[in-house]
Amino acid sequence: MTAKEIGDVTLLARITDHSQGLVTPALYGVEVTTILAATVDEPDRFARRITHLRSYLGACTGTFRTGDTVHVAGKIVHLHHGDHSGFGVELTPWNTGTSYLANLTG
Repeated sequence: MTAKEIGDVTLLARITDHSQGLVTPALYGVEVTTILAATVDEPDRFARRITHLRSYLGACTGTFRTGDTVHVAGKIVHLHHGDHSGFGVELTPWNTGTSYLANLTG
């Protein structure tokens, strides 16, 4: 799977699939409920198209379960895997300018 960065985003999302969240990078299915902030034009257009959260942060591996609501600050990425493509949010420790994270909401 490859990912092209598009911009930064902070959002609330519901976990729809945690079956691939037990390894690193953790991959979760998500449904965005609210875009809180973004560096892209018309972020609400991305909201319904963002379907995954991919985390290289060990703290997010195995952390979330289907039905959880999470607060996420990360990169919007265009994901490619074979003939399939889509949008997701990626959390990595390699960007030294910003701290990206995901937390359960109350």
